Amino acid sequence: MPRKNKTPNNNTASDKSIIINGDVNNSNIIIGDNSSLSKSASTEQQLEKIPASPLQIVVGSESTGSKLIPFLCYAKENSPDVREFRERLKAEDWVDPWFDEEDILPGQMWEASVTEAVYNCHAVIIFLSSIAVRTEGFFHKELKLALDAAAEKPDGTIFIIPIRLDVCDVPDRLQPYQYVDYFGDKEHKENVYSSLITALKTRAENLGIKI
Repeated sequence: MPRKNKTPNNNTASDKSIIINGDVNNSNIIIGDNSSLSKSASTEQQLEKIPASPLQIVVGSESTGSKLIPFLCYAKENSPDVREFRERLKAEDWVDPWFDEEDILPGQMWEASVTEAVYNCHAVIIFLSSIAVRTEGFFHKELKLALDAAAEKPDGTIFIIPIRLDVCDVPDRLQPYQYVDYFGDKEHKENVYSSLITALKTRAENLGIKI
């Protein structure tokens, strides 16, 4: 059988390409001026020093599911009011509020659970009261976490929703956000609740959550 002619090597000294002939493990490497470098122990050591890059999966700070998840941020002294509010939200079949009394399981690290929940929720409803704003406690840390998470959202995103449960000062950090007063007569509270639902619907629509 006639022997096939080999393709001529047209590389020159100015050619920066690398040509590998034969199996990569046993081949000579042709570089630069066409000089041949056999694989040496030092070359093997250099190759071995290059670690394989593991595949990293980056998960976003908020995941879109079938329901909107608002995080309920409050002081423990306001638990009864927030619990009642949570039940109203839960009745909306497209809302699944995150409430620490219900969503942190026995034995879980509660501080880590709260941090994770804030960064994965779709909105944060901050319940303000005179006792919440003037008393030291974890409420203020949750507030800071919420504001840090809000800083990662595009401008105009409805994420921070302050609600006053009584007459109290609104912290300076929340002044840029429109707040509502969920106290007074029943008619007023119903109007406030309706406006809150409208805000949450806007957020849900932006995330593609069906209402």
